[in-house]
Amino acid sequence: MQIFRVSENHEISARYLDNRRLSKQVLELYQIIRVCLSALNIIDGNIRYLHHPIVKHVYNEGHPYMLDCFAMLKVMDDEHTRRGCKRSETFKKDIDILATIISEHKHLFNTAALPPLYVYGPDKIYGENAYIAYQNLLYEKWLNDKIAPRCSFKINKIMEKENE
Repeated sequence: MQIFRVSENHEISARYLDNRRLSKQVLELYQIIRVCLSALNIIDGNIRYLHHPIVKHVYNEGHPYMLDCFAMLKVMDDEHTRRGCKRSETFKKDIDILATIISEHKHLFNTAALPPLYVYGPDKIYGENAYIAYQNLLYEKWLNDKIAPRCSFKINKIMEKENE
């Protein structure tokens, strides 16, 4: 389970991902959010993944970064749709239900942005260097992919706009 973040800006991270990983990222964020909500007894669900380093990081000892995590899910799902990819009506409704639940319980959540964390195998990197580590990991994965990634993203142009 990963949260591929190459930037603090969720839009940049979403655009950076290839279609396959973007779709998977939305589903993993959905799972992470559900585990955190289940751990807080807000919804019924499985908390088996609560000890996974990424889920544990989002959960933040019972003060989850739910608002930012859900915002990231929405941005990534919007990018998925912008690229012409489809979502089932059931999943769209599930996201709407999550939005309502999160809104109703927002007083329980940490309002800060999710701090950057890179976790891959035994490696853990906190802070700004996590973004670079995820860029490097994605490049490595793209080089080893059997199917060419499709994302047509130019990081330099987006980063230039962000720095203006």
